[in-house]
Amino acid sequence: MTDSAMAAILARTYLHTVTAFRPLADGGEKSVCQAAPCALSRSAHTSAPTPPDSAYILPEASYRLSLYTRPELAFRLGDRVEVSDEAGRVWHGRTSDSFRYPSHCVTVVEINEVGRDSRETGEGST
Repeated sequence: MTDSAMAAILARTYLHTVTAFRPLADGGEKSVCQAAPCALSRSAHTSAPTPPDSAYILPEASYRLSLYTRPELAFRLGDRVEVSDEAGRVWHGRTSDSFRYPSHCVTVVEINEVGRDSRETGEGST
């Protein structure tokens, strides 16, 4: 099976989207990707429990989860990510170790907050 065929198969299993930002030297950040398909789960790379379903502020990076993307979406240490699912949950965190494979990339994400999509709750609208 070719790498592109494997990537296409994996993409059909991606039930989340990721938006990522890279920190800049001046204290700002630049967008790395917007709502790109991904999968978020526990795996052999992590030993974290499942995050809570409702809005919940964590005191520190208490959850380490695996983020699966295609190879072109490899992240760097410290990139800020927001991972959303169809139910409106949003996981906020920073990237850690990345593992590249021919058909996809796995990045460990240290989650520090789990919330709701502000578009669904009406927050942030004027």
